[in-house]
Amino acid sequence: MDRNFSLLDDGWIPVSYVDGHPDEVSLRRLFEDAWKIKEIRGDIPQQAIAILRLALGILYRAYYVENPSEEQMRDMWNDIFRIEHFDLDILEDYFDEWDDRFFLFGDRPFFQVPGLEYVGQKPYDPVSEMIADMPKPEKYLFAMRGLGTTDTLSLPEAARWLVYLQSFDTAGIKTPVKGNTHINKGKIYPLKGFLGTGWLGGIGGVYAEGANLFETLMLNWVLYDDRYDSEYYRLFGNANDIPVWEKNEVPSADMDDQNSFAGPVQAMTWQSRRIRLVPNEDCTRVIGVVNCYGDAVTQYNTDGFEKMTAWRKSIPQQKKLGLPVPPHMPVTHDASKALWRGLEPILCVGDDGDFRPGIIRWLEEIRTEVLDSEEHVLNMVAIHAQGMTYGTQSSVFETGIDDKLSLNMVMFRHDYAGIAAVVDVVKSTDKAVTALTMFVRNLRSAAGDHSGKTQEIADQIRESAYADLDLLFRDRLANFDESQDPVTYSNAWLDEVHRLLLTMGRDYLSQSPVPVFEEHESGRFGVMSAALAQLLFRGSLNKELGRISD
Repeated sequence: MDRNFSLLDDGWIPVSYVDGHPDEVSLRRLFEDAWKIKEIRGDIPQQAIAILRLALGILYRAYYVENPSEEQMRDMWNDIFRIEHFDLDILEDYFDEWDDRFFLFGDRPFFQVPGLEYVGQKPYDPVSEMIADMPKPEKYLFAMRGLGTTDTLSLPEAARWLVYLQSFDTAGIKTPVKGNTHINKGKIYPLKGFLGTGWLGGIGGVYAEGANLFETLMLNWVLYDDRYDSEYYRLFGNANDIPVWEKNEVPSADMDDQNSFAGPVQAMTWQSRRIRLVPNEDCTRVIGVVNCYGDAVTQYNTDGFEKMTAWRKSIPQQKKLGLPVPPHMPVTHDASKALWRGLEPILCVGDDGDFRPGIIRWLEEIRTEVLDSEEHVLNMVAIHAQGMTYGTQSSVFETGIDDKLSLNMVMFRHDYAGIAAVVDVVKSTDKAVTALTMFVRNLRSAAGDHSGKTQEIADQIRESAYADLDLLFRDRLANFDESQDPVTYSNAWLDEVHRLLLTMGRDYLSQSPVPVFEEHESGRFGVMSAALAQLLFRGSLNKELGRISD
């Protein structure tokens, strides 16, 4: 290999610069230009969170000092943040030390197992198996890619999908590899009780976005978390938290089960798969992949080191696992809902404890303890949610999740009254949208419609309502700050929701074929008419949203 591809020196990370121009940068340049880069992009959006976590793992290790105090960590963070760039000498020293571990091919290929081979005759899988938005051949009619365009991958593409695969790969049956001791009738299955997908596939991944990549990295670089014992759950300066590229031993081809991570770096660079990329003869393209299960971890009680998801206590899992207390489970995303509809576990501290994502507590710490209270240079931060949903026993990708909201930093203060106001508005709105769908059902009952399409039409109206409400909620959330009285602001917000849903109801009624005086038996409410349907609808909106202010 006269020319090996280096993730440190060769461009492979798609980014958008603040001035608008796109580029592909190496890891070295990613940190060098972080203050000029707007965001990480990818072949699909979910590559961004996987690459961001890799970059964060590098920061933890490059700046490593043994057992610093919280004051020392705050001072270090503050110093870096105020000069608005990373110390390139520190990063270069680290990269130079581990330079040979970031090549795509060779004796220690990055995120791979050298010499990995399948048992049997199959030499490797096609590279299309790495690509999340690539359908199976029998479903190629619905592909967004041209037939034959994924027979090979460029080296930058392969590097991106490699990092993605370790984070989000599907579960299901895998082909055995030589050295795997968990073969069952010629097949490999996920270890029972452990997460089958890649680690990020099993959690509701969220991260904070600043004005540029430098701010984004700083906001997600959680140095400590006072919710947990500072020594046992040490985040920064954790001597046991070693990424795979720093380990002396070559990774085994076998599966390895662990109950938790040794630290945040392991969580961010978790090797959920044993992978080897297969290059062409001159190593200019990747033509195949060998892929099997690797390090396995349980989803529960990993919140000490995993800081990019919200958590919940699970009584059902306690009974299932036979645990003495309810375990902490990650709160996964609901692909059918916009992010603003799922803010409660992200922003709220419940009666049973603080289960917000660790990055949210870190943002609160930055605002109250790390930055001087008189100089809140960070006012607006975007919360970005990314993830994948899976179908058929998690063996296939179903859909991707990519949504973000701009919020004032005050929203990350656990005692801010505006948070409860936001949650109440969302809950009231959900009930009001349900009232709208009931109005539609009642109108169809009044028309004597028994065609069976009522549910389908109600679902369409619900989706349309949330689509119309979406911009309103994003604007309202972005403008909710300490200058606003929470009660006054939320009441005005509810009035806007009320008016919008009333308009939707009137529009549907005007297009409905229901005769004004026609009545039909509806069941629950007896004889239903258009007039009664309107009366019930308005009453429900008044109940859930309050009467509209003059």
